[in-house]
Amino acid sequence: MSTRWQYAITIFMLGIILPNSLIFAQAQTQKQKQKLNIAVMDFDAREGLSRGEAASLSDLFSSQLVATEEFIVVDRNRIKNILTEQGFQQSEACSQVECIVEAGKILKVQKMFAGTIGKIGKIYNVNIQMLDVTTSQVELNKSYQHTGNIEALAEEVIPELAREIAEQVTGKQIDKIAVGRTSSSKWLWYVGGAVLVGGGAAAYYIYYMQPETKQPIVEEKLPGPPTLP
Repeated sequence: MSTRWQYAITIFMLGIILPNSLIFAQAQTQKQKQKLNIAVMDFDAREGLSRGEAASLSDLFSSQLVATEEFIVVDRNRIKNILTEQGFQQSEACSQVECIVEAGKILKVQKMFAGTIGKIGKIYNVNIQMLDVTTSQVELNKSYQHTGNIEALAEEVIPELAREIAEQVTGKQIDKIAVGRTSSSKWLWYVGGAVLVGGGAAAYYIYYMQPETKQPIVEEKLPGPPTLP
């Protein structure tokens, strides 16, 4: 293939791929603007649960909210760094409304999530709240009791609570099977579709529309059997 045709094909494919990429980027930016900015504080550990276990469950709850792709969630390590830099003192888990709202103002988010987790016998009691930073009002309060071990609490209960809360806040149905895969799937469809369309059009142009004279293909034949004398 000549350099001229290689250049033409490259320009043609870029003309297909770049507009689709820009449209996708604009859609993602608009979607980002509509998302709530939130942060998740460490859950308060009550009787029967250590602070480390409560913090780990808080991390899991936060990661599940991220996986729904419906919120802009402040990174948990960043929360601790920002609050420390601002001189925010947290002797225990921050569970009082005033404490949570103050932390939300420092973090510059719209909503704050906090909660308590405790254990009585074999029953885990989970309570999660969502507070509005501007009004200091508790806008959501969800409680759940789980009978079993802490592994099941982490693997089943916390993810399900995160999904239910996301549905309640956004008004959307969150498919737990497809969680975390929507954006990447859309991106693959955009790019893959653009490449297929561009490649197909380029191939059609090369073989049916180019004015250059094609050289006939010479088929090489195997020599026949030798002639007997």
